[in-house]
Amino acid sequence: MRISSPSLKAFILVLSLLVPFAASAQTPPDQFLGHQVGADRKLADYNQIKAYFEKLDQESPKLTLFTIGESVQKRPIIMAVITAEQNMAKLDAYREIARKLKDSRGLSADDARKLAGEGKVIVLITCSLHASEVAASQMSMEFAYDLVVGKTPFDAAAVLKDVIVLLVPTHNPDGNQMVVEWYRKYLGTKFEGGNMPWLYHVYAGHDNNRDWFMFNLPETRAVTKVLYHDWFPQIHIDEHQMGSNGARLFIPPFMDPPIPNVQPLLWRGVNLCGAAMAYDLQANGKSGVVHGRSFTGWWIGACDDTSWLHNTVGLLSEMASVRGATPINIEPGEVQKSYAEKRMEFPDPWPGGWWRLRDLVEYELILSMSLVNTAFLRKEDFLFNSYLMSKTSIETQDKNQPYAFVIPSRQHDYLTMLKMIDVLMFGGVEVERAAADFLADGKLYPAGSYVVRMAQPFKPYAWALLDKQKYPDLREYPGGPPVPPYDNAGWTLPLQMGVACDRIEGAFKAKLEKIAKVEYPQPPPELGAAAWFALDCRPNAAYPMVFALLKDKAEVYRTKAVVTRKGIDIPAGSFIVKNTPEVKKALPGLASKYIMAVLDLDDTADIDKAPLKFNRVGLYQSWKSNMDEGWTRFVFDDLGIPFTTIHNKDFKVEKGKKLDLKANYDVIVFPDENADIIKSGKPDPNSPFARWITPMPPEYEGGIEQAGVDALKAFVEEGGILVALNGAGQFAIKELQVPARDGLDKVESSKFFCPMSILKLEVDNTTPIGYGLPKTTPAVFSDSPGYETRVPPNEWDRKVVAGYPEEGVLMSGWLLGEDVIARKAAVVDFQYKKGRIILIGIVSQSRAQSHGTYKFLLNALLYPQI
Repeated sequence: MRISSPSLKAFILVLSLLVPFAASAQTPPDQFLGHQVGADRKLADYNQIKAYFEKLDQESPKLTLFTIGESVQKRPIIMAVITAEQNMAKLDAYREIARKLKDSRGLSADDARKLAGEGKVIVLITCSLHASEVAASQMSMEFAYDLVVGKTPFDAAAVLKDVIVLLVPTHNPDGNQMVVEWYRKYLGTKFEGGNMPWLYHVYAGHDNNRDWFMFNLPETRAVTKVLYHDWFPQIHIDEHQMGSNGARLFIPPFMDPPIPNVQPLLWRGVNLCGAAMAYDLQANGKSGVVHGRSFTGWWIGACDDTSWLHNTVGLLSEMASVRGATPINIEPGEVQKSYAEKRMEFPDPWPGGWWRLRDLVEYELILSMSLVNTAFLRKEDFLFNSYLMSKTSIETQDKNQPYAFVIPSRQHDYLTMLKMIDVLMFGGVEVERAAADFLADGKLYPAGSYVVRMAQPFKPYAWALLDKQKYPDLREYPGGPPVPPYDNAGWTLPLQMGVACDRIEGAFKAKLEKIAKVEYPQPPPELGAAAWFALDCRPNAAYPMVFALLKDKAEVYRTKAVVTRKGIDIPAGSFIVKNTPEVKKALPGLASKYIMAVLDLDDTADIDKAPLKFNRVGLYQSWKSNMDEGWTRFVFDDLGIPFTTIHNKDFKVEKGKKLDLKANYDVIVFPDENADIIKSGKPDPNSPFARWITPMPPEYEGGIEQAGVDALKAFVEEGGILVALNGAGQFAIKELQVPARDGLDKVESSKFFCPMSILKLEVDNTTPIGYGLPKTTPAVFSDSPGYETRVPPNEWDRKVVAGYPEEGVLMSGWLLGEDVIARKAAVVDFQYKKGRIILIGIVSQSRAQSHGTYKFLLNALLYPQI
């Protein structure tokens, strides 16, 4: 059919009128979901969120969806890139500009100004890392839609021409799916909006926001690649939730103290963005917004604050929570008094009343839009300041700044040292290796030592990780109780990992080569030719290798004293393996996997040794979503140590029958947990933790009960090994009558106070639990006991394996009352009848970061048959 010229003109006119409507025909989230975002008792799960972003990707040229990684449970982690259509084809060019500005070397100020004019400001928004904090993940859909259709408080077309928004709807997709499914399951019951009985990250739970320098978790690594390897955003906000009866929202500025390594210009950028958000929230009638309280400028290894140390404006928002998507009503008198009165940092208190998920969504929409607009208004400043902060990092000598840190090639555990170098480099730290011996601060270092010079773009990060922390002595009033930090006071990575690392003050000359990746040593192709071989017990890697050998029924022993062969001293506790044909066949693969060297032994008759067996390990998991259990499980999985999870039901027994735990387990590990929760499932009503406990469905209530206590006692009597980590030691003392007490229990904070810090231990490494550890070992102290032992009853014996010295206890962090903890025990090995109870009163596997003290736990799993 032919169309006449007038008809054709009319057709073109109608088409031209329809094109704008066609271009904006993106599906709104309420239409896609069937309800308003943030509606009462309605939550979108990760499958729906992902499907919605996939739909927007198809419908809008302003949004492109990327997969940036994969979660523990193999879900894709998505990130939406939202910007003007004409920018999409040049994303690589804009990323390259951002990368160049992050490293000022070879770039003049004029060049940087030019790049700042040509580039686009990149803003990363990450949502709902803590999966129970659901609001931001829900809000992300409406935020993305509003940006692409121009439903914004600014000219979206102009703003998106200069701004690239990176939006991660949730960097914990597994947790989002779990939380929403749990919420839906119990909707309409008395358990509605309550806690799940398991962690909302498979391994870490809430601690997934403490993994941002160790990178244990795939979700952490995915977002870290975006931040410091692929996109180099100038601004990053991580959106969270907090308790319900205080402020409605926290946004920066942060409260004291600041971490000293962060640049002043960075703090000014943080405060600028926070002030703009507060202004826009107030202009939109949103009350209850606070800054400068609760959340400090001290680094805790979190997602947002790690950005500070990479010269990225890192922001945190914390919304007051509801119960999932269930609204709550807060009486005016239930609002905390400090949040009921006007203050300069809190000028408009919220009066109380109904509080809904939709309220959270609206606050977060406003603050997110405000941040995008601030980035637009100061686009060239943010880009150029990225260059300036890099230049300052490289060229300026800050107060108390060393010239470098040297990591000697001779280490107690060389493989763990290499692991630390890997971790540093993934975080963007530049590392060099010495090609020849060199002198630094009067000390001779051998070739192969590693050097981290401070003159590098991410100096604040490298410096903060490698140096020791000194938390300021903050008091509620002069001479009064200490003001606790938000989380840890010290985190020094070399101390946690048991790696020797020297702070070097003066400049030195050395033949250094920058390394692109860590080269791990490989075992020789021919090994294990003799009848026996030895594995040094100092490397952590020896332990999973021995477990693999024992699982295949190898004959393995542990030495009771130092053994010298071929001029090499093998420390007490090292492993002696009979080199059978089956072992010879497996050995090359195992040595390659665990990167372990073996020492051939022709004869072992004169070696004082004790046999090992393959211990069946049980790991207790309560229904209180215990993060320490998750991290312990992670360490076991990471090292390949076989274990079985034990629940409360496994301690139940039919009336008239006896529960025989020894039939199934040789070692039972209780992670750090409150003694009352282990036994009854409930904390003491007077405990500060009691308010966090919500009712659980009946199948998740209770603890191991008295029947479990009796079964554990019988388990030990019959030769089993019970390991109690940190706070779980109180359960062993209280319920199993271990002859010891916690000498720090109920001591006033004015006399003893030690938030999470690194303390010095003196270790007896000639005894089985101390095997492989250095005589002086740094250890993470976190709400830890200080054991006092006594002469035990006849059926008991004890060996103090590690304790605190008389002085010089603090290594990094904050400690008040050194005299109170001095000479107390940290690790004690008790013998009771045929079995053992081992109290490890430190966080020996803290957040899978403290590799230097793993061996306290690993030795308990491979206790020799004495």
